[in-house]
Amino acid sequence: MLEDFRLTLLITLSILVVVILVRRLKQHIRIHHMPVPQHVELQHVEVMCHPVLLRVQMNMPRAEEVFPAMLTQAHAPVRSWPAVRMEKGEQVLELPLEAGTEGIFFFEIATATQRTERRFIVRQA
Repeated sequence: MLEDFRLTLLITLSILVVVILVRRLKQHIRIHHMPVPQHVELQHVEVMCHPVLLRVQMNMPRAEEVFPAMLTQAHAPVRSWPAVRMEKGEQVLELPLEAGTEGIFFFEIATATQRTERRFIVRQA
C-alpha cells in the first residue's frame, strides 16, 4: 500500500513539474518574443476660433477606424462624431463644435482596442 502511494505521488509530481515548465515557457515566449500592438498617439488638441473647431493631431501606427467623442469633466458623453477611417502616419482631424460651448472638457479617441482621453478648455471671447 505504501509503495502504491509513493508511486502515485511520484507520477503526479512529475506531471506537475511538466505543467509548470510548459506554463513558464509560454509566459516567457509571450513576454519576450511577441510584438506589442502599438496604439494611436494623441499629440495635440486645440480649439480654433472662427469657425469653432476642435483640431486634433494624432499619430496612427496603422490604418484604422477611430471614434471621436467629447466628454464632460465627469467623463459623461456630451457629443460624439461619426467614425472616421484614418490612414497610417501623422493625421489631423478637424471636428465642428457647437457655438456657445464653454468650459473644461475631455476629448476621447477610441479604436477597437484602446481609448485615449485628453483634456482641453473652451473659452468664448
